Amino acid sequence: MVFGIFTYTEMEQTLKSEILKKLEIVAKLKEKNFQDVFEQNNEKLNLVSSRYQLKVELDNYNKNTNNNNKTSSQKSMNQILNAIKPEITKFEDIIVLDLSGKVVASTNNTYLGTIHTNDIYFSEGKRQNNVTILYKDKSQDLKSYLTGPLILNDKLLGVVTIFYNLGDLLSMFKVFEEQVATGEINLVKKDSNGDGLIINPLRFNPDASLNLTVSKDKVDTPIIQSLLKNEKTFAETKDYRGVDVLAVTRYLEKLGWGLVVKMDKVEAFAPLENVKYITILSGIMVGVAIIITSTFLGNSISRPIKKLRDIMNEVAHGKFDSKIDVKGPTEIEELANQLERMRYNIANTNTHLNELVQERTKKIENALLKLKENEEALEESNKNLVIANERLARQSKVQREFINITAHELRTPIVPIITLTELLYSIIKKENQSEKNLSKENEKKQEFLQVILRNCYRLYRLTEDILDVTKIESETLKLNKERVELNEIIGNVINDYKEIVSKKRYGSDHITLVFEPSKENIFVNADKGRLTQVLSNLLDNALKFTKEGNIIISIKKLKNEKLMVSIKDSGTGIDPEILPQLFKKFATKSEQGTGLGLFISKNIIEAHGGIMWGENNSESNGSTFYFTLPTEKSNKTIEDGE
Repeated sequence: MVFGIFTYTEMEQTLKSEILKKLEIVAKLKEKNFQDVFEQNNEKLNLVSSRYQLKVELDNYNKNTNNNNKTSSQKSMNQILNAIKPEITKFEDIIVLDLSGKVVASTNNTYLGTIHTNDIYFSEGKRQNNVTILYKDKSQDLKSYLTGPLILNDKLLGVVTIFYNLGDLLSMFKVFEEQVATGEINLVKKDSNGDGLIINPLRFNPDASLNLTVSKDKVDTPIIQSLLKNEKTFAETKDYRGVDVLAVTRYLEKLGWGLVVKMDKVEAFAPLENVKYITILSGIMVGVAIIITSTFLGNSISRPIKKLRDIMNEVAHGKFDSKIDVKGPTEIEELANQLERMRYNIANTNTHLNELVQERTKKIENALLKLKENEEALEESNKNLVIANERLARQSKVQREFINITAHELRTPIVPIITLTELLYSIIKKENQSEKNLSKENEKKQEFLQVILRNCYRLYRLTEDILDVTKIESETLKLNKERVELNEIIGNVINDYKEIVSKKRYGSDHITLVFEPSKENIFVNADKGRLTQVLSNLLDNALKFTKEGNIIISIKKLKNEKLMVSIKDSGTGIDPEILPQLFKKFATKSEQGTGLGLFISKNIIEAHGGIMWGENNSESNGSTFYFTLPTEKSNKTIEDGE
């Protein structure tokens, strides 16, 4: 009986040690898998929040006061979000919130205009990236908010929040639970009271997710131990149900969560139940046999008993193949037969137990292999994503460099071509003016040189525009600001264009340029050349689309030390199809333009701290373009202008 108890105890300790080792392996793998999932979620969040064009459009939306421009920016942000969503699985919806907590862009129109000032994902998203905010949807499925700030030039513009499906995370629990009948993984975090809050649905309590708590006072339970950062094994403990279990705990440092991998003790030691009862029964039988033999046979049977003792010692040392064959009195032989049956049963039980252990070990190894394969697949997917991002970055860099080099190379020969053509044109023109009878050949030469000059000017402006666009997109546009008088700058530009109009370069001389300057000198801190470029672009557009009538340029002082310049024409107006995209690159229906002028002008004005917008005239033909600038105070006045 002592041998049976000893054997049972030894087998119990061995089995317990093996199971705890397997649970430790599962816990380590799950710890890495869970942290990898949330690190990948953080990378997915960065993929959205780092979109430069999304931040630019949100910045434009925040700055603009014109509803048309706000609608245009909102539409652009929606297009960007809808383009991102299919790229990454498990994204259910994406929203962009401004600093007031209002949703200004979304992949789901039902969120637009809703206010979320008091929601945790808004308050957390303004501070930092956070991928650990969990919630349940209407179907009670566990989901996550991936939220973070949108920052441009060290300025907080708003918050982007992703509604994320945690199906991949929850599927990690099923692999282990399918292999172990009572196996269960508990993922827990601290609630506001410091108690342990269950995160995932449980095998024995499917509704436990974000509902079931374990008191912080139950410090001996694996759940509270995991939250106390105690990573260890539990051979004797009870779980949240009060059931005896074997458990292993881990603490997920990066997430601040606890992890418990456990199985019921009943299942763990089920293979030993038969051995237990056989040992008890055999012990009783051996005890009875020894008492009877000692009482009735005495010394006459001491030799067979010694032989039995020797054989049983071999069995006690694990030699179950030692067959018990003892001759002697009937009682001794009967005892020997009983002991032989007991040895045979123990040997069979031991063989069966070893087979069970091997079978369970193989199942756990298969589960670990599947987990490793899933981990490798996730790593491969992550590598492909990094390679794709690097490839896009290289392509974008090559494209910008190509455009920049091409524009520089085009500009180099254009300048001497323009200079020589202007010289040749002036010579031919003087000759034609000096001749009394102008020949058709010389007249044609003058016309051809005018065509060459006009196209050279156009090509030169195009190369300058391309270089400016490259500087704007690479954020290298620099301003040489100085204190300048705005009335003077506008007057100079208008005088230049009056001469151009008089020469019918725009096809008509029935256009009058009217300047309504401010009565006071208006000083601004600005780049004189860039400001002249903006005014020239706007006047050039007005002249292209106006055949006759007035083009009125006026200055108006606003509150908060700002001014507004308006250029109103009486031309064809802005095409309704172009209006929403008015200030974007290549937004034009004109065969004479490239669609870059307004894009460049808007960015120059914004670099000066102002805004620009345009609209069709409501009471007459044509359109009006506006831009604002900050002013410097001045007490000087000037006479009324033209």
